[in-house]
Amino acid sequence: MGIYLFFAADCRRDCKKEYVRPRNEVSMAKRIFLFLLILGVILILITFFNSVRSNSPSSYEKLIKQTQTKPETNIKTLSAPAITAADPILGPTNAQITIVEYADFRCSHCAEANFELKKIIAAYPDKVRWVWKDFPFLPPVNVTWLAHESARCAEKQGKFWEYHDALFMNQDNLSRENLLALAKEFKLDEKLFVQCLESGQTKPLVQRGFEEGKTLGVDGAPYFFVNGEKWNGEITKEKIGEIVK
Repeated sequence: MGIYLFFAADCRRDCKKEYVRPRNEVSMAKRIFLFLLILGVILILITFFNSVRSNSPSSYEKLIKQTQTKPETNIKTLSAPAITAADPILGPTNAQITIVEYADFRCSHCAEANFELKKIIAAYPDKVRWVWKDFPFLPPVNVTWLAHESARCAEKQGKFWEYHDALFMNQDNLSRENLLALAKEFKLDEKLFVQCLESGQTKPLVQRGFEEGKTLGVDGAPYFFVNGEKWNGEITKEKIGEIVK
């Protein structure tokens, strides 16, 4: 009986002791709390910046706006092609050779030149830069211009060069219906593509290339400048190979 009372008293004394949480358990709880707090702040910042971006004009739209507001005198005083961020370009900016091409999607010689230019870029990917300039001059003018504008609309969705090649392959059938069919073939957002085409969003870009060409004496297509100088004759992989170091 005495033993039992002693045990009970000892138990009551020990049971009254306050439970102390281990230090490592407290540290882990703090870490989890801080992690969740930081994660919440990051998610809020991401949501904020996405909201700002969605309400801001795209860089492409800014380029178009800049083109629309460029003084006409900037074009009329040119003595060599002006290479800008609005121009479709293949090749590095520090290339040894820069080929600027003024071309028309309905021009058969331009289609042949396109094939040759692709060979040049493939042969000298680090040494040659190819700059595209719109120069729609062949009749019917309305069809030709629409083809050039459609290529620039495809550019807005990152598919300029694919669409560009397809136009040359289909240059005998550049109807509006076929232009839309090509957009569908390349899985472009059809709604955005149609809006771009119908609103004439890319017409200022095409217009600038055309006006620039006329200022520089471009009187047909394809017409080339190599490192700022007019190129006489056809442009071929072999001829470019002769000047590549």
